[in-house]
Amino acid sequence: MRAISSVAFVAALFIAAALPSAAQEAATENALVRYDTDLLPTEFHENRRDAVREMLPSGAVAVVFSAPTRNRDNDVHFEYRQSSDLYYLTGSTEAATVLVLAPGGVEVDGDVVDEVLFLPPRDPSHEVWEGRLIGPDRAVETLGVAKAVSNERFAEVISEIAENDSIRFYHQQLPSDVDPGSVLGRQIAAFVSAADPVPMETGSWMASRAARGMMGVSDSGMFLRLRGWLPRIPSEDFVSPVLSEARKAFLAAADLEEWLEWREENIDEEYSDGGTLDGILVELRMIKTPDELALMQRAIDITAAAQIEAMRSIEPGMHEYEVEAVIEYVFRKNGSEYPGFPSIVASGENATILHYTTNRRRMQAEDMVVMDIGAEYHGYSADVTRTVPVSGSFSEEQRAIYELVLEAQQAGIEATQAGAPYQAPHEAASGVITAGLVDLGVMTGPEELRRFFMHGTSHYLGMSVHDVGDRGNLQPGTVITVEPGIYIRPSPDVDERWWNIGVRIEDDVLVTEAGPKVMSDAAPRTVKEIEALMSEQGLGNDNRGVVSMAVPVGASILPNSTD
Repeated sequence: MRAISSVAFVAALFIAAALPSAAQEAATENALVRYDTDLLPTEFHENRRDAVREMLPSGAVAVVFSAPTRNRDNDVHFEYRQSSDLYYLTGSTEAATVLVLAPGGVEVDGDVVDEVLFLPPRDPSHEVWEGRLIGPDRAVETLGVAKAVSNERFAEVISEIAENDSIRFYHQQLPSDVDPGSVLGRQIAAFVSAADPVPMETGSWMASRAARGMMGVSDSGMFLRLRGWLPRIPSEDFVSPVLSEARKAFLAAADLEEWLEWREENIDEEYSDGGTLDGILVELRMIKTPDELALMQRAIDITAAAQIEAMRSIEPGMHEYEVEAVIEYVFRKNGSEYPGFPSIVASGENATILHYTTNRRRMQAEDMVVMDIGAEYHGYSADVTRTVPVSGSFSEEQRAIYELVLEAQQAGIEATQAGAPYQAPHEAASGVITAGLVDLGVMTGPEELRRFFMHGTSHYLGMSVHDVGDRGNLQPGTVITVEPGIYIRPSPDVDERWWNIGVRIEDDVLVTEAGPKVMSDAAPRTVKEIEALMSEQGLGNDNRGVVSMAVPVGASILPNSTD
């Protein structure tokens, strides 16, 4: 036998250890991909796909893409979060996945099916680095889809489907800023080639939302709401020439029928349908099923627990990020995958900034601190805000503003009735705040309201923190927030005793036939409840795990020279 060097021998051992053996592959072939036992059942996703197909014409082929991966820096990516719509329809959390729904059926590999899921194939060498995948072979059983194939075949299959002149593609706005060389980028390119979608380039998220609305509007109420909103968006934000012309035609249309006639002649006959599918999913997702409400209640309960633990922990001298750490520890401790949005912990002057997320300031005894937070649990987000005094006791001025906001919120909750206009909670809350601020001498009249209360009172809640909805009359099964606020920034015409008092109180409210149900009522709201809770000790008051800075910035970590 020829002798081998020790280096070669060690290298051979390393390679052998790195490669999975046949026994290892067999052991992991059927290993779990998902460990949670309280996910939405496959029947839920099957039912949702059925509902979409029933609302599409028989010649439709609907295509839903996954969310793109996003690079954080160099070779590190942000933690992946699936597109809400794709998750809603499939339960898949894997990138580069595409769902095709065809009410009239399409042929794939000799099978005529009404749905096909394209997902990443399993690869043992990839799974060593990135974790196990479901793979096409297991997707039929695990996800309950009729047909599953490798995502490497998407271009081939979609081009074959496009050869049928009797079908029309239906899609949402395509994912943007995608690397054209990525799997998703190649999927989008193949779809654009096959389907000829409407060019949807815009210069702002508002224009993007309006463009989707124009392409999908189907009722007079939505048409009128969009007509009122569209003029506020700069025309140059509609970058695509097709969208620019569509905007002009929409604003010129006398009514919905005239707009639909223009759209049919100028859009529908030339392009695939880029609006109907969005409208269908808005209609479905807006009304929550019992399974969805169970997951939302779990997310909300976790968030309420985090608010309680934060209130116990807050004390003068703490940093905002220490409160954020307590909050997000409670999230994770209770199984939340991540926050539904960046946690807002805004103290002092930051309490008057609506979406402050820096969370670095050191809190002072005279501050109020706004905590706008929401755990996400299995795809569903909570959104609960509380405002508390850092000292643990409200000053006279803090209490006056806080109780005014609380009164306004209660009025908004009581206005959250089935059949009421979407704006009813806002109108009720605004009336209370206007009267209260005039009584306190902060305002002289209602024309100043937007200066101190500059946001809406409600938004839909669900898979997204600002979830989809039609903003029509409130329907049973919808969940909205009720979150009035008052924000008083320093100004020569406002008494200094009110300066930097920012208060927002937000709860998650389910619309029912029997009246509003506050899903987040476990989080204390009254002055008495908050002050009692803040007298207790919390997780944030335990200094175990705190590390001091051993070497200040500017100093050297190298040993002193002996020269």
